[in-house]
Amino acid sequence: MLQFLATSTPFFAVIAFGALMSGRMGLGPEAIRILNVFAFFVAAPAMILRVVARQPLAELWNMAFFGALSAIAIVVLLVGLAVARKLLRLPYLDAVSRGQALIACNFTFLGIPLMLAFLGDAAAGPIAIALIIDGAVVLPFAYGLLEAGRGDGSLAASAWKLVRGTFFNPFMLSILGGVVLSLGQITIPEPIDRFLGFLGPAAAPAGIFALGLATRQWSRGGWPLGSILPLVAGKLILHPLIVFVVMAYVLRLDPFWVKAGVLYSALPIASNVFLLAERAGGDARVIALSVVASTALAALSFPIAGWLVTLWAGG
Repeated sequence: MLQFLATSTPFFAVIAFGALMSGRMGLGPEAIRILNVFAFFVAAPAMILRVVARQPLAELWNMAFFGALSAIAIVVLLVGLAVARKLLRLPYLDAVSRGQALIACNFTFLGIPLMLAFLGDAAAGPIAIALIIDGAVVLPFAYGLLEAGRGDGSLAASAWKLVRGTFFNPFMLSILGGVVLSLGQITIPEPIDRFLGFLGPAAAPAGIFALGLATRQWSRGGWPLGSILPLVAGKLILHPLIVFVVMAYVLRLDPFWVKAGVLYSALPIASNVFLLAERAGGDARVIALSVVASTALAALSFPIAGWLVTLWAGG
């Protein structure tokens, strides 16, 4: 718990600073949109390209781990989307965001330092693969689904928007670029590397500051717990439980990889779910509040998940 709190303190501090500044100095809804565009389309791809290019993917890759986490993410997202549409009668864009919230992990900001703390130097492999899953599977697929929802109503147009949104977006292109550089053992020229190293780290604080602005503005109408709690419970409990069962008892992976999968899936909801929901014009209010609530509650649930899977592994 102390490790999680130490790692997440800057996250909460930037949210609090954004909430404090909300409504001041022109930092209203337009500022949220501008910061989201910068974080989503400018800074994050630079960070992803640089980080992936520096990973020795040929040495660290575990196809079973990658395939399991990717398949679980896609299936849970689609099931969440279907439940939100058919049972809760939510609009399509809101249903996609609810499904994404069930599986999108706050990996870059919280996951990397926490996995290093729990797994040590051996965490390099799971970290590299998790970065690929986040950047090349979860985000592009959710983005593609949202783009498909903006179609003209025809099946062909919606299908093309899904394909284009999934495979031709800043995240997928930056991931592919990083993979090519990594597998080709190509070093990024120093001037470009310095540029990416300067721009990329701005993604997290810009996006989280926008989240703080939004949380302050949208929490004035109260916290819709009936909408927030299922998302938080789904992300912090259901997602890691599914990953554990599939990896430990269906695929029977090595305990190290099971532990890595549980730690990854036990992370709170990623702030990029809010960025996508806000950009798509969905109900970003529920998502923003869910991100904050899940991060606060993960201070307890994440250490418990780590402790339980360590006991199971006999560590």
